[in-house]
Amino acid sequence: MPEVPGYMSSAARKGLAFRAEGYGGDGLAERTIREARQIADGQMSDDKVIRANAWGARHAVDLEAPQNSDGNHPDYPGAGAVAHYLWGIDPTDPGPARRWLEREAERIREEEGRSMTGMETRTFTVDDLEVREAPEGMSFEGYAAVFNSPSEPLPFTETIAPGAFARSLKSRNNVFLLVNHDPARPLASTRSKTMTLEEDGRGLLVKATLPDTSDGRDLAVLLGGGGNPRVIDSMSFGFSVPRGGDKWNEDGSQRTLQQVRLHETSIVTFPAYQATTAAVRSLDMLAEATGEDADALNGALEALERGATLTMDQAGLLSAVVAKLSPMPEPAVEPVAHDASQINLLKTKLDLAFKA
Repeated sequence: MPEVPGYMSSAARKGLAFRAEGYGGDGLAERTIREARQIADGQMSDDKVIRANAWGARHAVDLEAPQNSDGNHPDYPGAGAVAHYLWGIDPTDPGPARRWLEREAERIREEEGRSMTGMETRTFTVDDLEVREAPEGMSFEGYAAVFNSPSEPLPFTETIAPGAFARSLKSRNNVFLLVNHDPARPLASTRSKTMTLEEDGRGLLVKATLPDTSDGRDLAVLLGGGGNPRVIDSMSFGFSVPRGGDKWNEDGSQRTLQQVRLHETSIVTFPAYQATTAAVRSLDMLAEATGEDADALNGALEALERGATLTMDQAGLLSAVVAKLSPMPEPAVEPVAHDASQINLLKTKLDLAFKA
């Protein structure tokens, strides 16, 4: 959530004062009044910034009337002036607010564009998901993220710091609860007030009312509602990292998420699959950097992770990748016999190549 300039908060307070005195007419939406109070308190969601920027450009013509732009006019303030104040724009000097809104709107659009292409997901298995009957339907409660809990190798290890979601939650942007990150399968949302999100000492707590849909009813059963055995025990969240929102250690093996932009939360039905979009992108980058086939490389890495006996092709592929990524030329490794010590050595080299 951007920091609202003092002159915009002041404008909103003036607009609310004019409104209380009976200026502005009856055409002002209640939402505009409610959001003006937030601006007066220094709060402005990304969604409001985008709308205010468009509104200011569209209604600039309203300021051409003297009673809207001239504080000395006997009919001041007109309805247009009051409306501008309530949107955080001083009608007698709209330039600063208009320029700030334009810059912030552009920044938000750029970040959203990056986040849609660079959205990452993380999955957590928790033992205290809860589903119970409530007057409004089946209620759900669980953690979409847990603080200070080291992740599985991505290939780096990652932890989420307490407070990482604070700024995103304050922005009051609409966040959905989905099934398996599928936007076509929504369960609840913050804007509809069917879901609430909060940070506590453990992590990101999700409370939601499951809908009376096939997904909602099925999940209530699979989550253990009605005395049924619990089948699903995992939640996930989709996010992007703003500039400066993460911290890495010196060798790039550990990452701490200190601030994230939250896009959605999900109940996931495939908890055994812990891969993330970040890991997939890392594999694609590795394949591109070495000129090797991504699918073949993925198969070889999975076999190596399981400790399975590598095929001749897999051993040759991994040896070639290690050689291409090593900082110093190394003699070619002949993929002949593959005992445990050779496989461990190959894995160590591959890990070092990843870090390089």
